[in-house]
Amino acid sequence: MAAGSVLKVWTDILQLPGFTVVHLHEDAPAKRYLMTVVPERAVGVCPHCGQTTQKIKQHRTRDGILDLPIGSHTVELTVRMGQFECDRCGRCFTPTTDFLAEGTHATERLLERAAELIRHSDMANAARFFKVPEKTLEGWYYGYVDRQQQRTAQTPAKPIRRIGIDELSLKKSTDSSSP
Repeated sequence: MAAGSVLKVWTDILQLPGFTVVHLHEDAPAKRYLMTVVPERAVGVCPHCGQTTQKIKQHRTRDGILDLPIGSHTVELTVRMGQFECDRCGRCFTPTTDFLAEGTHATERLLERAAELIRHSDMANAARFFKVPEKTLEGWYYGYVDRQQQRTAQTPAKPIRRIGIDELSLKKSTDSSSP
């Protein structure tokens, strides 16, 4: 199988929207995959004026980003991004990357899974599973919980438009059982 085909398979496995795996190294003794991912398209939208640009001033790299394990191997990502310069307003910016958790060296999906494990077990076991220090995971976890609460607060509640038969049946059975 050609190297490009192998990287395409790994891109499909990772499922990071808008990103492609360009390098893969297996560290067999440490049981980990080291992958470098880059955006599929070199276009940015200026957060200051809304103009699109392809003018890359420099490249930024975030190393040591932990992702969900694959089998018995941990996954560590290197994310390369372009820092763009806007032609209209002259400001520089690096686009946000949705799958990266702010202020951490982890992906949002890893933190989501860690939060799930913590809810069913405890911090120490989740940290041991993901092979990160307990205090590190604790900080990441509370940051993740805060971000989730902010997202929930920003999403307005929708009115109830339908009620299902099960809800009506439940109300009827509790009403009819009262004297």
